Amino acid sequence: MRRLAAGKMLMEGASVSDVAAQLHISENTVRKYRTLVNEGGLESLRQMSVGGRSSVLDAAAMQWIAAALSGPAGIHGFPSDAWTSNRLRELIRAQFGVSYSRVYTWQIATNLGLGHRLTKSRK
Repeated sequence: MRRLAAGKMLMEGASVSDVAAQLHISENTVRKYRTLVNEGGLESLRQMSVGGRSSVLDAAAMQWIAAALSGPAGIHGFPSDAWTSNRLRELIRAQFGVSYSRVYTWQIATNLGLGHRLTKSRK
C-alpha cells in the first residue's frame, strides 16, 4: 500500500515533497499521513479507512449473485443465456432493491471472480 510506504519513508526522514513525488500522491495526503504516523505510528495508517460507503449487499447476497452468474442468464427471465453488466444490474435491482452503476456492477462480478462471465451488451 502506498500509505504504508509513505509512512515508512516519513519515519526514515524523507520530506513531504519527496514522498509525494516518489509515490505519486498529493502533498496534502502525505501531510495527513505524517500526522497519523506522528500520533500512532504505522499502525494508525494500517487502520485507516479507505473511504466509500459500506456495501448494502451482505455476504449471503454476494453468494446469491455468484451462484446466479455461474449459471445461464435465461433462467432469470432474460431472452438468452449471456450475462451483461446491464442484465446483472437488473437482477440485483429486482432481487435486492438496490441500483448500481454499470461499472460498479462489473466490479462486483470481478470481485467475485466472475467478471469473465459478463459479455459486452449490444445496444
